[in-house]
Amino acid sequence: MTKNIYIQILGEGTIVYRPVPAHKIEDNIYEIEGHDIYDPEDENWEYLPGTHVIVEKRNLDGTEVLVAIASQ
Repeated sequence: MTKNIYIQILGEGTIVYRPVPAHKIEDNIYEIEGHDIYDPEDENWEYLPGTHVIVEKRNLDGTEVLVAIASQ
C-alpha cells in the first residue's frame, strides 16, 4: 500500500517537511518512493528514495501525519 509520509528537508534554517509517497513494508516501516520528484539540487531530503524508514504519527499544523524518524 502506498501512502504519503513526511520527510524533513535539511538545511532550510527551520524544520520543513515534504510529503513523499512511500510503500508500507510493516506497521511502522515504509520504503520511500519519490524517485521522480527528488531533485538533490533543489532539496536535501533527510532520507533518500529507496530508503526503508521507521515512521511515527505526529501532529503537523493540526493534522496527524506519518513522519520518517529513522532509517532502518
